[in-house]
Amino acid sequence: MFSPSPAETKAGALAVEPYLQGAVPSGRFDAQGEIRPVTAQRSVSQYTLIKYGLTDRLSIYSLPTFSYGWGKGQSSTGVKFNDLPIELHYNILTARPARYRPSVTAYLGFIAPTRNYSGLSQSQNGVGQGVWFLRFGFQSQSVYRLMGHAARLRIWAVGRRPLTTAHLHDITSYGTSTGFSGTAHPGTFGNEGASFEYGLTKRWVMSLDLYGTWVGSTELTGKYRKTSQLVHTRSSWSGSYNLGPAMEYNWSPAMGFIGGVIVPFTGHNASRAIMPEVAVNMVF
Repeated sequence: MFSPSPAETKAGALAVEPYLQGAVPSGRFDAQGEIRPVTAQRSVSQYTLIKYGLTDRLSIYSLPTFSYGWGKGQSSTGVKFNDLPIELHYNILTARPARYRPSVTAYLGFIAPTRNYSGLSQSQNGVGQGVWFLRFGFQSQSVYRLMGHAARLRIWAVGRRPLTTAHLHDITSYGTSTGFSGTAHPGTFGNEGASFEYGLTKRWVMSLDLYGTWVGSTELTGKYRKTSQLVHTRSSWSGSYNLGPAMEYNWSPAMGFIGGVIVPFTGHNASRAIMPEVAVNMVF
């Protein structure tokens, strides 16, 4: 569910995969990795993976995302459009299953900011960071025969590095309140992991993702206009490790359904939420 996929192997191929993901807060990992109670809204996100093969090796990818939050004594956020990622995926090495040779795909792109980060009516409306990010990374996958069934292994590592600085005023997604004026420089963030898929039958597939996420320090600088209170803070690094078991059913080689849940099992300085997820995969 979470692992990135390789570039399309045929020019003109179009992959569309709409997801629906919930998030049920279940505490927060403190600096020592202990789970502490926290008050946070529930949320649901709808995002659609879109990938188009420009050539037999090069694809363009995007992931438009909408989110909605509610509950915990706070007003709902309304439907918000999140920051928009766009990438190029290039197959450096094409897989050859008969020889057990893996494919290797390189990623390079950016995240475009939206306006949902500053000048907000309430802090929970902030779903963006107001910064352009460089996206980069790689993915490799291999296909094997295991006990007479098809098995696929994926490994990946990706990063997102900020290229600009966010200019803030009043209530923002960085935790400031009315009267604030300043800037924020978010930290580099990313994830890495492995996923394993095992074909139980020609239609049913069992999968498991195991991955870690990490976020670097965010620097916040500015002041509150009325009080002239100066602000200069730097957050701590954070991270978590997650399990994502899922089951997939394929109606045909070009269409399938997947459902599962992502569960953070350890971490530090990071929120913890159970995330059920369903998606439909279509290739044209």
